[in-house]
Amino acid sequence: MQPGRVQLSERRDGIGATIDRAGMALSLSCGLHCIFTPLLIGVAASLPIGWLLDESTEVLLLAAAVLTGALSLGPSYWRRHRRKRCLAMFAAGAGLLALAKLGPVGERWEPWTVASGAALLATAHLVNLRLCRQCARC
Repeated sequence: MQPGRVQLSERRDGIGATIDRAGMALSLSCGLHCIFTPLLIGVAASLPIGWLLDESTEVLLLAAAVLTGALSLGPSYWRRHRRKRCLAMFAAGAGLLALAKLGPVGERWEPWTVASGAALLATAHLVNLRLCRQCARC
């Protein structure tokens, strides 16, 4: 291989790894937000954290987590490892998020459904990161 080509590949790995790490952080933040929001309702009156309880914060976190996953996992699958494991986890996580926000999941189960979906998104990023590091074609 040419030295310039190896450097380009290494630079792409750095960007891809950064996107995966950001996706993991966003997914975990989303899950934690959904679990701890009910607990923060009592504290919200005394602290300036009302923005955490706002529905738009949750929608923003969900959208950012799914968008980051699509931007990272899709190209990694097509250009690098071609393993469907991380795509399946991402699809299952995004499906749970969609069920919680758009589907028949009631308020009682919504935080747990969203937290489970977010955990699957974060795990998909972790698996993708490891697959990209192990990939012989990379």
